[in-house]
Amino acid sequence: MQLFETMKIDNGHIPRLTYHTNRIKCSSERLNFKFDEHAWRNELNDVTTKYHSGQYRLKIVLNAESKFETIVSPLPEKSSFTAKFQVLPKVVNPTFIKNKTTERKHLAHNHETDLILLTSEDGKVLEFDIGNIVIEEDGKWYTPSYKDDFLKGCMRDYLIDSDKLVEKDFNKNELIYKYHNNEIRLFLINSLREVADVHLCL
Repeated sequence: MQLFETMKIDNGHIPRLTYHTNRIKCSSERLNFKFDEHAWRNELNDVTTKYHSGQYRLKIVLNAESKFETIVSPLPEKSSFTAKFQVLPKVVNPTFIKNKTTERKHLAHNHETDLILLTSEDGKVLEFDIGNIVIEEDGKWYTPSYKDDFLKGCMRDYLIDSDKLVEKDFNKNELIYKYHNNEIRLFLINSLREVADVHLCL
């Protein structure tokens, strides 16, 4: 098992870097990984110096021996996604839910849609497989409350800290009803895409 962060390089700058650093640092402490923050920052400095022009997808993987692997690729242009519901099984190890690790079997799907929208077994809407969900209702942005039941994204935390996003729970049936009646809009948020439209396939 390894930890990783997926970030956006925007003309040599990494948005929300403090959030990403804090998340991988906290996960390292929880999982007894050796996190060398000096080496982390050197790695980031090297890659942003090299990719100083344009937008890129940056993935940094950390193993238990404090070794970093950096993967940079072009950032594909995609502003909207399709999604379908999928239930998160109760048997999933909470470690893999709360931390961004390479153990992601609970997020596997057949890709009939771009994304899956996870719900708990009792119907609470949780997250997408590659980011958190925003539900726009009456001009306000909502996202599910955190009860150790999904991965808290850096974009999510940033928007909450900026008073642009409020925690509010939605049940699957309520979400379907309101979506059918055009009472809400759905968005994917993550640090890579920032905010993207989502079409729910029912």
